[in-house]
Amino acid sequence: MIIFLKNAKVLSKSCDGMFDLLLNNGIIEKIFSCEDTPDSLVYDECIDLNGKTLIPGIIDMHVHLREPGYEYKETIESGLKAAVKGGVTTVGVMPNTDPVIDNEYLVEYLKMKSELYGLSEILPIGAVTKKSQGVELAPMINMAKRGAIAFSDDGNPVENAHIMLKALEYYKMTNRPIINHAEVKELSKTGFMREGEYSNFYGIYGIPSVAESIMVARDIELAKYTDAHVHIAHVSTQESLNLIKNAKKDGVKVSCEVTHNHLIFTDKDLKDYSTSFKVNPPLADEESRNTFIQALKDDLIDIIVTDHAPHADYEKEVEFQNAPNGISGLDTLLSSLLKLSIEEDISLKKLIEKVTYYPTRIFNLEKKGDIKEGYFADLVILNENETWNVNNKTVFSKGKNTPFMGMDLPGVVEYTFIKGKKVYSKEDVLV
Repeated sequence: MIIFLKNAKVLSKSCDGMFDLLLNNGIIEKIFSCEDTPDSLVYDECIDLNGKTLIPGIIDMHVHLREPGYEYKETIESGLKAAVKGGVTTVGVMPNTDPVIDNEYLVEYLKMKSELYGLSEILPIGAVTKKSQGVELAPMINMAKRGAIAFSDDGNPVENAHIMLKALEYYKMTNRPIINHAEVKELSKTGFMREGEYSNFYGIYGIPSVAESIMVARDIELAKYTDAHVHIAHVSTQESLNLIKNAKKDGVKVSCEVTHNHLIFTDKDLKDYSTSFKVNPPLADEESRNTFIQALKDDLIDIIVTDHAPHADYEKEVEFQNAPNGISGLDTLLSSLLKLSIEEDISLKKLIEKVTYYPTRIFNLEKKGDIKEGYFADLVILNENETWNVNNKTVFSKGKNTPFMGMDLPGVVEYTFIKGKKVYSKEDVLV
């Protein structure tokens, strides 16, 4: 099918301005300046954007879809519906399911499920160790051959330095980065929020920032020693950013991510003890949040992710200290970027690149994350001038545990295309 998109305000790494696009069989075949588009074009469907924004499909490389094993929290289908509604066309899926994604057969299972629904593409992230127990390496080479895009034990940090060293050595055989959740659990196990002024004020046991940065320092040294690529998940402390900054200057293969939640909310927001704000790593203080904003502007932070972690209502409707960590985020990521751009004076183009172009550099993804001729037609039509209210009906994820609940957010996705196929329409909800 040939689709003609006209009068688009294109916002991507390679293309910025008013353009017309011709999509042919899932590929961006041709990009024209609006005034240069020939009248002789032949197409099956024409969509006039009338100056609305066109961006590459978002690539969210830290997502929990819960299936298999925890379908009461989220299913692959419900998670992918939330993704396309939010303009997310590619999801890196973490392995903390039941069973854990620690072998090539479960990697194939995820990829087949992705193809079954015809929604966002799943990029499986395999476990570093069997059952994510940190004792014995999982068959990383076999998983890489079947489509694993990276390796991580997710919420279980690889605590054994010898195991982490061996995992990083496999990078040279798989060309897949090792993603580590940086946490020293001996320091964090008694806490529920970031240690500081507000943990004292609210009477909640705190987690010291060094619980993260000590592990970051170790992983950087191991990456330097092995000349391997380590990716630091959801950075949340200034100390970690300083370590990463120095390591990059020294040529160490280290990259990092931050969640949109840590860019917007702080430890002060826990004032009403809402468990929708309880997350690991915990929300930082305002000074740290400002550091994250500046690190984005300086390109020290490589990508933005959701760490989408849906939970059932009854799991979160308990005392703060007893609630599971996690925030549902696929529905709100794109709107949060618009909110950040408006409130923090960050170029929207830069923010879009952090969820499109730069993930492709870190995870070696081809023909994605940009609007270029010959690239996959993974595209999102965004109305920047419209707002939507976050509520139980507008959040498509089964997990309603979001601190944005009840808020009006800027930016409404009107259409989502994956390889030229319209998979979401605001009018039709899900086509």
